[in-house]
Amino acid sequence: MEGQRRQLLLAAALCGLLGAGPAHSQPAGDYPTRPVRIIVPFATGGSTDILARSVASILTKELGQPFVVENRAGASGNIGAEAVAKAAPDGYTLLFTTTNLTLNPAVTKALPYDAVADFAPVTMVAFAPMILIKGPAVKANSLPELIAEIRAQPGKFNFSSSGKGGAPHLAGELFRAGANLDMVHIPYNGAAPALTDVASGQVQLTFTTYISAKPLMSGKKVSALAVASKERLAALPEVPTFEEAGVKGVEIGTMFGLLAPAKTPPGVIRRLYDALAKAAKTPEFLAQIAEQGGNVVLNSPADYSTYIQADVVRWKELITKIGGTE
Repeated sequence: MEGQRRQLLLAAALCGLLGAGPAHSQPAGDYPTRPVRIIVPFATGGSTDILARSVASILTKELGQPFVVENRAGASGNIGAEAVAKAAPDGYTLLFTTTNLTLNPAVTKALPYDAVADFAPVTMVAFAPMILIKGPAVKANSLPELIAEIRAQPGKFNFSSSGKGGAPHLAGELFRAGANLDMVHIPYNGAAPALTDVASGQVQLTFTTYISAKPLMSGKKVSALAVASKERLAALPEVPTFEEAGVKGVEIGTMFGLLAPAKTPPGVIRRLYDALAKAAKTPEFLAQIAEQGGNVVLNSPADYSTYIQADVVRWKELITKIGGTE
């Protein structure tokens, strides 16, 4: 009798242990029950940081717990991405990142994470095309005029970017190759200093997003000549696309997306996606993204996963085509 009682107690204890399970197996309907970190792998004040804080505000309102942005800049976004890739897959550490996630595998030999295997995509929030910005020293007021000016002074024109191998750098390389121009690339540590030196006349041109260039454009310190997308931006309706201005093949930009560590429960991913998809239908959110020079995407987790896989391949092919990023 005593032995039977012990067996029953042991069985009950085992059931209790199995029922408790790991922390991340909690029902998705209970998520989140505590604050959530959204890691931004870039410095404060840039377009990624600004959009991440908008997303954090939406999720805080929709899901009832604080979503707090934490900036971990460095190594072209690799430091922050690695931190999330190695975090517990419980939905309490998320990554808000850019095209650098899919681009870095093509420009960095030994990444500390796998851009596809180590993440569970939630959604691409928005897409912002690159814009060609000129400084006050450039006389040209249109893309054809600029091309003529550069060709008249081979090797004398510089274009800056937020860093070697990023989307702004590659936009410049596509423009240089597409228009057969002799220009010099000058990489900076971020979009802000790259733009500042264009405004001061230290560099003639740069490629960046509208959200980054907006303050200097509003102050008439710099101006836009072309947009690297299929369609014109709602925020800059007077600025033509590269193709409209006579240069084909310059279609490139930055995606902004939310991801979790791989093996995060699908229910948690869905809850995050549903909260953002609901907010994306509001006029306020649509206007906010348009004002920042982007287009709202909010694709499904499955579609975003497909995009990431295809984009990794696309960047590798593009960099091979233009001969590297040196």
